[in-house]
Amino acid sequence: MGGPDTSPHELGTEMAARQMSRGASSAILFGMHPRLTATALVVLLAALFATVGLLASGAGPALAAGGGEAPKCGGGTILLNSKEKAAFSLHNKIRRDRNLKPFCVHPKLQKAARSHSRDMIERDYFSHDTKGGDSFDARLKAFGYAPDGYRYYATGENIAYGSGPYGEPANIMDAWMKSDGHRHNILKAEFREIGVGTYAGTYGDTDGATMYTADFGVRRR
Repeated sequence: MGGPDTSPHELGTEMAARQMSRGASSAILFGMHPRLTATALVVLLAALFATVGLLASGAGPALAAGGGEAPKCGGGTILLNSKEKAAFSLHNKIRRDRNLKPFCVHPKLQKAARSHSRDMIERDYFSHDTKGGDSFDARLKAFGYAPDGYRYYATGENIAYGSGPYGEPANIMDAWMKSDGHRHNILKAEFREIGVGTYAGTYGDTDGATMYTADFGVRRR
């Protein structure tokens, strides 16, 4: 395959997950510590995808036409934009192909995911931890997805950004599925609730980047 072009481009991903049971004395963090992961993975994936030619420039808006309704946890539907809907559908196709139950969209996870994608673009950073220092788990709790009243609670998060064709859902999902940590979150059987949020803008020196956040969860009484 060809090498990278000379236009601005980026593609990066990061993941994290936590789980806890009532009475447990510790939480589990899968993958590298989130404070260390962003830089390491961006450098690694940028080098990897340059080698195989998966870099491009330019991007369309994340809120382009073509969005639609997705099944909402608890019944009914919820409106997603075009890239969110495509990414959500790809998550469920991947799971169905492996005989796993599909996701439903949880409104609180959806709000948390959209908010984080927008925050990363607007404040120009790439991490599960916000610039204020909140972890992804703390963010989800702040949006109301909390363990209170549940005997078991687990959450996970994948983030990614890209421009041009590599800011499109199919390529973001392909990058996640080629990473053990991200694939773990997508294929974790106990995760049934998800929020998929996108936001487009300038990230660093990359115009037209689309930021993706996928938040996963399970709560059992």
